[in-house]
Amino acid sequence: MATVQKTSPLAKNFEVVSAAEAIKWINALFYGDPGAGKTYLGGTAEDHPDTSPMLVIDIEGGTLTLRNRPNIDVVSVRSEKEIVKIHNELHASNNGYYKTVMLDSLTELQKLDMRGIMLELVGRRPDLDPDVPSQREWGKSAEHVRRIVRAFRDLPMNTIMTALATEFREESGATRYFPSLPGKLRSEIPGFMDIVGYLYTKQDKDNTVRTLQVTGSRRVVAKDRTSALGGVIENPTIPGMWEMIHQEREND
Repeated sequence: MATVQKTSPLAKNFEVVSAAEAIKWINALFYGDPGAGKTYLGGTAEDHPDTSPMLVIDIEGGTLTLRNRPNIDVVSVRSEKEIVKIHNELHASNNGYYKTVMLDSLTELQKLDMRGIMLELVGRRPDLDPDVPSQREWGKSAEHVRRIVRAFRDLPMNTIMTALATEFREESGATRYFPSLPGKLRSEIPGFMDIVGYLYTKQDKDNTVRTLQVTGSRRVVAKDRTSALGGVIENPTIPGMWEMIHQEREND
């Protein structure tokens, strides 16, 4: 009878864990219209011991909604290079201090990066129009955004990203909601994340209800790789989502 090998043949040179053990942190992208509550939702990470303390990287200047959360640290950035520097410092010396980082927002990050690219280009070529990037500049900016998203996603901590929403007509003629990013990024960036949610508001009698859709449809780009969030969440919070995900894991 053949002997069943109980230890992975890769264990000598690699850290091999079960699929359940590999899910130590969540990474999520929330997108929606202005005022839908994306930053507010991300800020609720402060309310759970497994997702707090938290650092917000403020790219669009929209952290006023967090003014009643004095325990959230905020760093305002105005260049792609500053964001890269923050990532490098978190990677090198966070040592578990921050349990969650939020990039707010990817839409503004791409615009900020493109401005930096064009300023540098026009500095060398004053004859060029800084408001008319070529295909080369679009490609360069897209690669910067991909690199930053992957780098933050892979940090040993929870990662939240936000973006505005846009409607895009596909080749089939159908119109879908995507994160507001140019070109291929609108479909590529959601692929990098475990949770992608479209956040919108609806009126319920006298109350405004925030609704997060995490199941994709013909109209909405969304997903939940944890399969724990139930498709649609009303008035979502990070602590609530955390508990749903980890309760599901305990029941597996």
